[in-house]
Amino acid sequence: MKGKVGKDQDWGRLREMRDKIEEIERLVLDLRELGEGMPVIEKNTCSILGVIYVLEFGISDVAEITDKERRY
Repeated sequence: MKGKVGKDQDWGRLREMRDKIEEIERLVLDLRELGEGMPVIEKNTCSILGVIYVLEFGISDVAEITDKERRY
């Protein structure tokens, strides 16, 4: 039973991280929209979105796979 608790905790943390990453992405997209036409905002939000993509690939994809496994 101890192993199951550990996996449940890991899943909870993955889900929480995925939610935070998605929240950051929404905020950056809002900022990009607000700063449209301002090169410094456009350039930096583009860079931030690139980092978010890497985080999504590393965390969100794992969270989705884990979620699918938990359903079966």
